[in-house]
Amino acid sequence: MGELTVRAWKRYGKDRLYITHTATGANVGYYDRQTSKLHVEDPDLQYRALEALTPFLSGDISALAHVVDSASPSPGSDLADNVAGGAVSERAAELSPGRFQRIAAKLLGIRTEATSWEVGAAGERRVGDRLDRLRAHGWSVLHSIPLKSGADIDHVIIGPAGVFTINTKHHPGARVTANGDFVRVNGQLNDYVRNSRHEASAAAKRLTSACGSPVGVTGVLAFVGAQSLSVKEPPVDVLIVPGERLERLFLKAPPALSPDMRQRIYAAARRAELWLA
Repeated sequence: MGELTVRAWKRYGKDRLYITHTATGANVGYYDRQTSKLHVEDPDLQYRALEALTPFLSGDISALAHVVDSASPSPGSDLADNVAGGAVSERAAELSPGRFQRIAAKLLGIRTEATSWEVGAAGERRVGDRLDRLRAHGWSVLHSIPLKSGADIDHVIIGPAGVFTINTKHHPGARVTANGDFVRVNGQLNDYVRNSRHEASAAAKRLTSACGSPVGVTGVLAFVGAQSLSVKEPPVDVLIVPGERLERLFLKAPPALSPDMRQRIYAAARRAELWLA
């Protein structure tokens, strides 16, 4: 697609940064320093233009924030509007039996097809509430990120300590043990670590491509409602933690990303098209 070049232009009382294709000189758009707005004719080039502009605005975080806002996704594609557990709740509603069947199932202690989805949604909401508290500390939080496969990522958070994909597991009253890549819930082995690793790796590739520079992503397994969680030996690249401790974990983590880079990553991550491609 080629590199982009930025050049300053002042004339007729205007102060702009023009963005062009380096190879051809073709115009991409411009950033108006007086209004702090980005004007790009092709929406697909907005985020590449933002990346090219970042070095020119890195000393002015407020200006950079205006650029990010002006390049925000169109209504309906902005994942910032999603709520925790939203996708799972919709699936549970689709599978939910009628009112009489629900009452009968509850009285008889029968799990319907929708039950596991409802439990999952409740867990995601609990973790989502914890994560939302991070916003006051400079973190960006996204919930229920849809994927092309029809699955979704429970949560993606971007903050001073880096970028994390969080996979919520709600196992009320269960005994959870972890030893390397092996996680057992009440003795039953599962693929939680492998799946979280894959989820983080795929997210890193998408964000790296969108931002034009390497973006590392760490996978997190957050267990909610478990009677006990024992991590004998943690996996090399996946964090396993109680959902109730998430807020504390991220606030204590050492800084890894600059404010500029966090803005760039969030601007890309909040676009539904990035994950559905």
